[in-house]
Amino acid sequence: MANQPIYRDIIAPNDARIRQELIKKIQPKLGGSLIIYTANPGHPFGLVMSQDALLFEDILRSLPDQSHGYLMLTSPGGDPNAAEKLLFMCRKRFTDDFCVVVPNYAKSAATMIALGSDRILMGYLAELGPIDPQLQVGLLPGRSVPARSFIDGLENIRSKIRDDGDPVNMYVPMLSKIKPELIAICLRAIEDSQNFAAKWLKQYMLKDDHKQADKVAKWLSEGKKYKSHGKVIDCVEAKNVLKLEAEEINKDSQLWDEIWELYARSVQHLQQTGAAKLFENEHVSLGMNIEPIFAPQQSKPPVRPQQQATPPKPEQANN
Repeated sequence: MANQPIYRDIIAPNDARIRQELIKKIQPKLGGSLIIYTANPGHPFGLVMSQDALLFEDILRSLPDQSHGYLMLTSPGGDPNAAEKLLFMCRKRFTDDFCVVVPNYAKSAATMIALGSDRILMGYLAELGPIDPQLQVGLLPGRSVPARSFIDGLENIRSKIRDDGDPVNMYVPMLSKIKPELIAICLRAIEDSQNFAAKWLKQYMLKDDHKQADKVAKWLSEGKKYKSHGKVIDCVEAKNVLKLEAEEINKDSQLWDEIWELYARSVQHLQQTGAAKLFENEHVSLGMNIEPIFAPQQSKPPVRPQQQATPPKPEQANN
């Protein structure tokens, strides 16, 4: 029933067979084959990445029916090039139509995958998001800064000098830290995201309205209309503002109950196992387990006191 708790009641047991039975129940209601991509947001590698293709292909190739496809997608985003590869794989495998199901969230690069579908089915609480590119900061994926922020920072300094009359010397220390190649990278990344969205929207979801496809691609990628990368784009906005083929799943329907239970079980499985991602269909369940390994930093040898009569020996270089 729609008013009954689900997550509390599925903590145990929760194995692949139960989730696969749910997939079998959901498929006739959707009218096609259902595959699951669920990422663990608490894992440093719970992002869309090129390594996904290996497991994703096994999920796709083991489907008995490859004419109508549904991808239930839960991801905070990741590598846009890897996202396009997964999208390309889905479009090649599902020959008649391809839809994305979003029970909770499909952000950033995951939104890019959704933009390349024929239709997006969204839960009443589901959200898409902007696709403005993020530049990774540090060793671990996930720590990132919007590419637009580097460009805006430079524009703000330019405005202060040009419009407010601030002396150039005031900003020399800041400007000396801005690398021209970084600005070029940011501009290219924004252009690539915009081209990605426009290309796929024109091929499928907005194939009859190329002008709207260009408008949506610009809005989502340039970081001006949607200033926050985490901005919530719900089904109403996706449908009425962006004019996407988005449909809200009735929250009182049995379909929503089953989709939400499948989502909750997938998330609980990732929390229980610590895996980065879960890929499933009605026959196959594959988890991606990645552990970051860092080489220990070599500490400098302790400085030993020397007698004044003995000249210090030169230190040996570490290879």
